[in-house]
Amino acid sequence: MGSYFDGFDFKGIHAKSKELLLHPKTLTDEARARYMDYFEKKCSASKASVEAAKEHIPGGIQHNLANSYPFGLNCVKAEGPYLYDVDGNRYIDFLQAGGPTILGNAYRPVTDAVIEMLNTTGNVTGLFGEFEVDLAKKIKQHYPSVELFRMLASGTEAGMVAIRVARAFTGKSEIIKINGCYHGWSDQLLYDMRAVNTGNMFAVGVPDDCLNHMCSVYPNDLEELEQRFIENEAKGGTAAFIMEPIGQDSGALPITKEFHVRARELCDQYGALLIYDEVVTAFRVGIGGAEAYYGIKPDLTMFGKAITGGYPGAGGLGGRKDVMSALSSGIASTGGKVMVGGTLSANPISCVAGYTAICEMERTNAHEKLKTAADRFTRQVADLADQHKIPAAIFNQHSILHIDLCGIQHITSHSDDLEILGNIFEILPEANRRMKEFAMALAAEGLIVAGGNKAFISLATIPVLDDALEVFDRTFANYA
Repeated sequence: MGSYFDGFDFKGIHAKSKELLLHPKTLTDEARARYMDYFEKKCSASKASVEAAKEHIPGGIQHNLANSYPFGLNCVKAEGPYLYDVDGNRYIDFLQAGGPTILGNAYRPVTDAVIEMLNTTGNVTGLFGEFEVDLAKKIKQHYPSVELFRMLASGTEAGMVAIRVARAFTGKSEIIKINGCYHGWSDQLLYDMRAVNTGNMFAVGVPDDCLNHMCSVYPNDLEELEQRFIENEAKGGTAAFIMEPIGQDSGALPITKEFHVRARELCDQYGALLIYDEVVTAFRVGIGGAEAYYGIKPDLTMFGKAITGGYPGAGGLGGRKDVMSALSSGIASTGGKVMVGGTLSANPISCVAGYTAICEMERTNAHEKLKTAADRFTRQVADLADQHKIPAAIFNQHSILHIDLCGIQHITSHSDDLEILGNIFEILPEANRRMKEFAMALAAEGLIVAGGNKAFISLATIPVLDDALEVFDRTFANYA
């Protein structure tokens, strides 16, 4: 079995992950030492600044994306396809801030629109502005399921509001999610996140009672999904099924079309709402997001990140008019409406940035170009892995790329494989080390990815993909 997979081939990718967990290749000792030396000598100012930050910031790092190995890099400039650190090193940007900068860093037309808004309206007013409507119209144009759209300040807020309005609208309390999927860090949605069957592991500081109305299902298990709906009937019924539509961690464990179709049917059958968490995928997996790819209409859609082109205040909720009408206008919760607020929601800067970014995606035909480039590049990277005889699972969902040499995201989903489970305490730390070292090696060679496995490309990245391919070639050459 080679390294290249169709991005929605769950069975093939999952089967390959066992090989990556049990029979991986690793960096040579010489390469590992050389890369560590690179960071110590070439990134010394970054190391010093992160260490100094620990006196003022817990751990010195504020976001998981910045928590790279062997230490965080201090970024002083993001422009076009590149990131620059405080030591003067330049990196090809395959991080893209976790996905939202679809056009590229500091994209000029968006920057100009933001500056003009700052010079006219200002950064925040607290009052209504026409720019809010402009952005809502654009989102409705590309997402047929969205009849009304409410701007929020983050994807986490979108998750909070989504399950709250689902419960209010249906009069039911139970929420079903997919094992391992991340829907922000609000109390209830911390249930069973990051890895399959982790339960309350990541809900530190959250009372168990907050999670009493949550349950989860194994990815693509249709029988288990139906069973959850049946079990919830005895508890008063299911308010919503919430899912990352392409799967855990931006599609690392892909979700099949069959699962989407059945989820829609079960929600209709049991009077529950289907919620798509498109915080990453909206405007990233094509301009119509995962909704367009799967051809399924959710009742509610969570937005974030990409709807503002990466500018702060990136979140929102859209959906059916009757469901969305359960929300209050502003913070006042009168007449049985669901309370939702947010001083920075729909601020002038985020709205004009989002509207301009979507218009630019349309004008440049960005998504067609990105898909063509990503499809070609992913195959080329897989060919390199095969040439270097490195076991890997390499695939893409549009411009989201997965270049997996360790299989760590699949480890707990091998729940019926005693060969893995019997050695999990040895396999897990070793797989985690390989994941971090892969990202470290790529960075030392001049390219930044997210977490060692996941990558995003932008319109600005396309002209430097040949350079990126050389980075992967050099990195793979150091594995044995």
